[in-house]
Amino acid sequence: MKKLWLMVICTLAFAVYIFPAAASGRSSDEDKPVIQQSIIVNNEKISDYPVIMNKCVLVPARSVSDKLGFTVTWDKANQAATVESDTMKCTMTVGEDLYSAISTVAIGMTAPTQLGSAPLLINNNLYIPAEVFRLIQGNDPDALTITDTQIIIKNVSK
Repeated sequence: MKKLWLMVICTLAFAVYIFPAAASGRSSDEDKPVIQQSIIVNNEKISDYPVIMNKCVLVPARSVSDKLGFTVTWDKANQAATVESDTMKCTMTVGEDLYSAISTVAIGMTAPTQLGSAPLLINNNLYIPAEVFRLIQGNDPDALTITDTQIIIKNVSK
């Protein structure tokens, strides 16, 4: 009888130890990029596609910035890009999930914040979180709309 109880207790202890670890395991699909259907910039569909990485929507910096009338400069030595609107700019570095917008017309900046993913270089194209385009437009909610099938980005100052 003691052996039976010992086996039951050992089995339960093993199950309590193993099952929560198995249930909390991450799916390998979480780290894989997912492509959505389209990016709409100032009411015009662009030919590039967004990428979702770890639930963060990334868009090609140059093509979106060009359609918005923003400029992008690339610092190859530091692997950093600066996106600049009429009134604000944001400099970001590949591999660092840290963003802040700095005013180009007054003294001030936003607090540094994480947006869910660092900028990524994919086939020599820089992909940045779509939220950057809201950030450099004063966090205006009309600057960015994300649906299941579209990423809609607008220049709200025009």
